[in-house]
Amino acid sequence: MLRAWMLAAMASCAHAPPERPPGPVSATGCAAPGTLCWDFEEGRIPDGWTPYRDEFHGELRVDDSRARSGRYALHARHLSGGTEGNQGGPKKTIRFDLPEGFGPVLWGRVYVYTSPARPMSHAGLFNARYPRPGLTGGPVETLDWYEVATYRQRYMAIWHPPEPPGFPEWVQLSDTPLVLDAWACLEWLFDGANGTQPEAAQPRVWLDGAELSWPETFVFADPPTAQPLVREKASNFTLLEAGVFLYQGLSVPTDWWLDDLAVGPRRIGCEPPPEQARP
Repeated sequence: MLRAWMLAAMASCAHAPPERPPGPVSATGCAAPGTLCWDFEEGRIPDGWTPYRDEFHGELRVDDSRARSGRYALHARHLSGGTEGNQGGPKKTIRFDLPEGFGPVLWGRVYVYTSPARPMSHAGLFNARYPRPGLTGGPVETLDWYEVATYRQRYMAIWHPPEPPGFPEWVQLSDTPLVLDAWACLEWLFDGANGTQPEAAQPRVWLDGAELSWPETFVFADPPTAQPLVREKASNFTLLEAGVFLYQGLSVPTDWWLDDLAVGPRRIGCEPPPEQARP
Protein backbone atom coordinates (compact mmCIF):
# COMPACT_ATOMS: atom_id res chain seq x y z
CA MET A 1 0.00 0.00 0.00
CA LEU A 2 1.00 3.65 -0.05
CA ARG A 3 4.30 4.57 1.57
CA ALA A 4 3.96 8.09 2.95
CA TRP A 5 7.33 9.56 2.11
CA MET A 6 7.54 7.86 -1.29
CA LEU A 7 4.19 9.30 -2.29
CA ALA A 8 5.09 12.77 -1.11
CA ALA A 9 7.88 12.81 -3.68
CA MET A 10 5.79 11.58 -6.61
CA ALA A 11 4.46 13.94 -9.25
CA SER A 12 0.96 13.68 -10.62
CA CYS A 13 0.60 11.56 -13.71
CA ALA A 14 -0.72 13.10 -16.91
CA HIS A 15 -3.82 10.93 -17.24
CA ALA A 16 -7.03 12.26 -18.73
CA PRO A 17 -9.78 12.78 -16.11
CA PRO A 18 -12.72 10.36 -16.15
CA GLU A 19 -15.78 11.26 -18.16
CA ARG A 20 -18.66 12.50 -16.02
CA PRO A 21 -22.23 11.40 -16.71
CA PRO A 22 -24.46 14.35 -17.61
CA GLY A 23 -26.59 15.88 -14.89
CA PRO A 24 -27.03 14.98 -11.22
CA VAL A 25 -27.70 11.42 -10.06
CA SER A 26 -30.82 11.20 -7.90
CA ALA A 27 -30.68 9.62 -4.45
CA THR A 28 -32.87 6.64 -3.59
CA GLY A 29 -32.40 6.08 0.14
CA CYS A 30 -32.44 2.75 1.95
CA ALA A 31 -35.85 1.77 0.60
CA ALA A 32 -34.55 1.15 -2.94
CA PRO A 33 -34.51 -2.50 -4.09
CA GLY A 34 -31.15 -4.18 -3.56
CA THR A 35 -29.94 -1.64 -0.98
CA LEU A 36 -28.33 -2.93 2.21
CA CYS A 37 -28.24 -0.63 5.25
CA TRP A 38 -26.67 -0.90 8.69
CA ASP A 39 -27.46 1.58 11.49
CA PHE A 40 -25.73 -0.47 14.26
CA GLU A 41 -28.75 -0.06 16.52
CA GLU A 42 -28.44 -3.70 17.62
CA GLY A 43 -25.67 -2.45 19.92
CA ARG A 44 -23.25 -5.04 18.49
CA ILE A 45 -21.59 -5.97 15.20
CA PRO A 46 -24.52 -6.56 12.81
CA ASP A 47 -25.41 -10.02 11.55
CA GLY A 48 -23.37 -11.06 8.52
CA TRP A 49 -20.35 -8.95 9.44
CA THR A 50 -17.34 -10.76 10.89
CA PRO A 51 -14.02 -9.56 12.40
CA TYR A 52 -11.26 -9.19 9.81
CA ARG A 53 -8.13 -7.08 10.47
CA ASP A 54 -6.78 -6.55 13.98
CA GLU A 55 -3.29 -5.02 14.21
CA PHE A 56 -1.53 -2.78 16.76
CA HIS A 57 -3.41 -0.86 19.45
CA GLY A 58 -7.09 0.00 19.80
CA GLU A 59 -10.32 -1.86 19.22
CA LEU A 60 -13.35 -1.93 16.93
CA ARG A 61 -16.72 -2.18 18.60
CA VAL A 62 -20.29 -0.93 18.43
CA ASP A 63 -20.97 1.40 21.35
CA ASP A 64 -23.00 4.41 22.42
CA SER A 65 -20.13 6.87 22.89
CA ARG A 66 -21.19 8.85 19.81
CA ALA A 67 -23.86 8.31 17.14
CA ARG A 68 -24.95 10.25 14.11
CA SER A 69 -28.51 8.95 14.54
CA GLY A 70 -30.09 6.65 17.09
CA ARG A 71 -27.93 5.49 19.97
CA TYR A 72 -25.11 3.34 18.51
CA ALA A 73 -22.34 3.56 15.92
CA LEU A 74 -19.31 1.51 14.85
CA HIS A 75 -16.36 2.85 16.86
CA ALA A 76 -12.66 2.41 15.98
CA ARG A 77 -11.42 3.34 19.42
CA HIS A 78 -8.00 4.73 20.42
CA LEU A 79 -6.11 3.47 17.36
CA SER A 80 -2.34 3.91 17.51
CA GLY A 81 0.91 2.13 16.74
CA GLY A 82 3.73 1.89 14.26
CA THR A 83 5.91 4.72 13.00
CA GLU A 84 4.67 7.49 10.71
CA GLY A 85 6.41 7.24 7.36
CA ASN A 86 6.99 3.49 7.70
CA GLN A 87 4.81 0.61 6.62
CA GLY A 88 2.68 -0.98 9.34
CA GLY A 89 -0.12 0.72 11.23
CA PRO A 90 -3.24 -0.03 13.29
CA LYS A 91 -6.00 -1.88 11.45
CA LYS A 92 -9.41 -2.67 12.93
CA THR A 93 -12.04 -3.84 10.45
CA ILE A 94 -15.00 -6.11 9.78
CA ARG A 95 -16.02 -7.79 6.50
CA PHE A 96 -19.28 -8.80 4.84
CA ASP A 97 -20.05 -11.22 2.00
CA LEU A 98 -22.51 -9.64 -0.45
CA PRO A 99 -25.48 -11.59 -1.78
CA GLU A 100 -24.77 -13.58 -4.93
CA GLY A 101 -25.39 -11.58 -8.09
CA PHE A 102 -25.03 -8.15 -6.45
CA GLY A 103 -23.80 -6.71 -9.73
CA PRO A 104 -20.81 -4.72 -10.99
CA VAL A 105 -21.93 -1.25 -9.82
CA LEU A 106 -21.77 -0.34 -6.13
CA TRP A 107 -22.93 2.93 -4.65
CA GLY A 108 -22.18 3.51 -0.99
CA ARG A 109 -22.69 5.94 1.85
CA VAL A 110 -21.41 6.27 5.40
CA TYR A 111 -21.25 9.02 8.00
CA VAL A 112 -17.80 9.43 9.59
CA TYR A 113 -16.64 11.34 12.67
CA THR A 114 -12.87 11.65 13.31
CA SER A 115 -11.13 13.03 16.43
CA PRO A 116 -8.81 14.49 17.67
CA ALA A 117 -6.42 14.81 14.68
CA ARG A 118 -6.20 14.25 10.94
CA PRO A 119 -3.69 11.46 10.26
CA MET A 120 -0.96 11.97 7.69
CA SER A 121 -0.82 8.22 7.07
CA HIS A 122 -3.01 6.33 4.61
CA ALA A 123 -6.22 5.53 6.54
CA GLY A 124 -8.75 3.34 4.72
CA LEU A 125 -12.41 3.51 5.75
CA PHE A 126 -14.27 1.25 3.32
CA ASN A 127 -13.55 -1.02 0.39
CA ALA A 128 -15.49 -3.31 -1.95
CA ARG A 129 -13.96 -6.25 -3.83
CA TYR A 130 -14.76 -8.37 -6.87
CA PRO A 131 -13.34 -11.40 -8.70
CA ARG A 132 -11.00 -10.86 -11.61
CA PRO A 133 -12.38 -11.35 -15.16
CA GLY A 134 -13.37 -14.93 -15.89
CA LEU A 135 -13.80 -15.82 -12.20
CA THR A 136 -16.99 -15.92 -10.12
CA GLY A 137 -15.53 -15.94 -6.61
CA GLY A 138 -12.45 -16.72 -4.60
CA PRO A 139 -10.70 -15.75 -1.35
CA VAL A 140 -10.11 -12.11 -0.47
CA GLU A 141 -6.46 -12.18 -1.59
CA THR A 142 -7.56 -12.93 -5.18
CA LEU A 143 -9.98 -9.99 -5.55
CA ASP A 144 -9.65 -6.59 -7.21
CA TRP A 145 -10.92 -3.73 -5.08
CA TYR A 146 -11.93 -0.10 -4.76
CA GLU A 147 -11.20 1.91 -1.60
CA VAL A 148 -12.29 5.16 0.08
CA ALA A 149 -9.65 6.56 2.45
CA THR A 150 -7.74 9.60 3.65
CA TYR A 151 -4.06 10.40 3.18
CA ARG A 152 -1.94 13.44 4.09
CA GLN A 153 -5.05 14.70 5.95
CA ARG A 154 -7.14 14.72 2.74
CA TYR A 155 -9.69 12.42 1.16
CA MET A 156 -8.42 9.77 -1.25
CA ALA A 157 -9.82 7.01 -3.49
CA ILE A 158 -7.94 4.03 -4.95
CA TRP A 159 -8.41 1.13 -7.35
CA HIS A 160 -6.28 -1.89 -6.36
CA PRO A 161 -5.39 -5.26 -7.85
CA PRO A 162 -5.45 -8.20 -5.37
CA GLU A 163 -3.79 -7.76 -1.98
CA PRO A 164 -1.06 -8.75 -1.38
CA PRO A 165 0.58 -6.72 -2.74
CA GLY A 166 -2.38 -4.50 -3.71
CA PHE A 167 -0.42 -2.54 -6.30
CA PRO A 168 0.26 -1.22 -8.95
CA GLU A 169 -2.73 0.85 -7.86
CA TRP A 170 -4.52 3.88 -9.28
CA VAL A 171 -4.48 6.68 -6.67
CA GLN A 172 -6.64 9.82 -6.59
CA LEU A 173 -5.84 12.40 -3.89
CA SER A 174 -8.20 15.31 -3.31
CA ASP A 175 -7.46 18.82 -2.09
CA THR A 176 -10.28 18.53 0.49
CA PRO A 177 -9.22 18.20 4.15
CA LEU A 178 -10.71 15.40 6.24
CA VAL A 179 -13.63 16.75 8.28
CA LEU A 180 -12.56 16.80 11.92
CA ASP A 181 -14.74 16.77 15.07
CA ALA A 182 -17.99 16.74 13.09
CA TRP A 183 -20.06 14.19 11.17
CA ALA A 184 -19.31 14.03 7.44
CA CYS A 185 -21.37 12.17 4.85
CA LEU A 186 -19.20 10.24 2.39
CA GLU A 187 -20.68 8.72 -0.77
CA TRP A 188 -18.94 6.73 -3.48
CA LEU A 189 -19.54 5.12 -6.84
CA PHE A 190 -17.52 2.05 -7.79
CA ASP A 191 -18.47 1.23 -11.38
CA GLY A 192 -16.76 -2.02 -12.28
CA ALA A 193 -18.75 -2.38 -15.51
CA ASN A 194 -18.22 1.10 -16.98
CA GLY A 195 -20.41 0.53 -20.01
CA THR A 196 -18.52 -0.19 -23.21
CA GLN A 197 -15.24 1.22 -21.90
CA PRO A 198 -12.34 -1.25 -21.83
CA GLU A 199 -11.58 -0.80 -18.11
CA ALA A 200 -13.45 -0.41 -14.84
CA ALA A 201 -14.22 3.23 -14.03
CA GLN A 202 -12.16 5.36 -11.72
CA PRO A 203 -13.76 5.73 -8.27
CA ARG A 204 -15.91 8.76 -7.58
CA VAL A 205 -16.50 10.20 -4.08
CA TRP A 206 -18.84 12.86 -2.66
CA LEU A 207 -18.51 14.76 0.63
CA ASP A 208 -21.78 16.13 2.05
CA GLY A 209 -23.31 15.98 -1.43
CA ALA A 210 -20.46 17.71 -3.31
CA GLU A 211 -18.29 15.58 -5.60
CA LEU A 212 -14.59 15.64 -4.80
CA SER A 213 -12.00 16.56 -7.41
CA TRP A 214 -8.61 14.88 -7.71
CA PRO A 215 -5.81 17.36 -8.51
CA GLU A 216 -3.21 14.66 -7.74
CA THR A 217 -3.44 11.30 -9.51
CA PHE A 218 -0.81 8.63 -10.13
CA VAL A 219 0.02 4.95 -10.35
CA PHE A 220 1.78 3.69 -7.23
CA ALA A 221 3.93 0.56 -7.09
CA ASP A 222 6.79 -0.54 -4.85
CA PRO A 223 9.23 -0.60 -6.53
CA PRO A 224 7.97 1.83 -9.19
CA THR A 225 6.96 0.30 -12.49
CA ALA A 226 6.60 1.49 -16.06
CA GLN A 227 4.01 -1.23 -16.73
CA PRO A 228 0.62 0.34 -17.57
CA LEU A 229 -2.05 -0.27 -14.96
CA VAL A 230 -5.24 -1.99 -16.16
CA ARG A 231 -8.36 -1.64 -14.04
CA GLU A 232 -9.97 -5.02 -14.63
CA LYS A 233 -13.74 -5.03 -15.16
CA ALA A 234 -16.22 -6.60 -12.75
CA SER A 235 -19.19 -8.92 -13.08
CA ASN A 236 -20.24 -8.84 -9.40
CA PHE A 237 -18.99 -7.24 -6.21
CA THR A 238 -18.69 -9.97 -3.59
CA LEU A 239 -17.11 -8.57 -0.40
CA LEU A 240 -17.15 -5.40 1.72
CA GLU A 241 -14.71 -4.22 4.39
CA ALA A 242 -15.45 -1.39 6.84
CA GLY A 243 -13.65 0.12 9.81
CA VAL A 244 -10.24 1.82 9.83
CA PHE A 245 -7.02 0.41 8.38
CA LEU A 246 -3.79 2.44 8.42
CA TYR A 247 -0.90 1.39 6.21
CA GLN A 248 1.66 3.53 8.04
CA GLY A 249 2.06 4.36 11.71
CA LEU A 250 -0.23 6.51 13.84
CA SER A 251 1.42 8.31 16.77
CA VAL A 252 -1.59 10.32 18.01
CA PRO A 253 -4.29 7.99 19.44
CA THR A 254 -7.29 8.64 17.23
CA ASP A 255 -10.95 7.62 17.20
CA TRP A 256 -13.29 7.16 14.25
CA TRP A 257 -17.04 6.57 14.38
CA LEU A 258 -18.94 5.17 11.37
CA ASP A 259 -22.74 5.26 11.27
CA ASP A 260 -25.61 4.59 8.84
CA LEU A 261 -23.53 2.62 6.36
CA ALA A 262 -25.35 1.58 3.17
CA VAL A 263 -24.55 0.07 -0.22
CA GLY A 264 -26.67 -0.59 -3.27
CA PRO A 265 -26.90 -0.52 -7.06
CA ARG A 266 -28.19 3.09 -7.07
CA ARG A 267 -27.23 6.28 -5.31
CA ILE A 268 -28.43 6.25 -1.69
CA GLY A 269 -27.75 9.85 -0.76
CA CYS A 270 -27.13 11.86 2.40
CA GLU A 271 -29.98 12.58 4.78
CA PRO A 272 -30.60 15.81 6.67
CA PRO A 273 -29.06 15.87 10.16
CA PRO A 274 -31.39 14.11 12.61
CA GLU A 275 -32.41 17.34 14.33
CA GLN A 276 -33.49 18.74 10.93
CA ALA A 277 -35.24 15.54 9.90
CA ARG A 278 -37.68 15.69 12.81
CA PRO A 279 -40.89 17.65 12.24
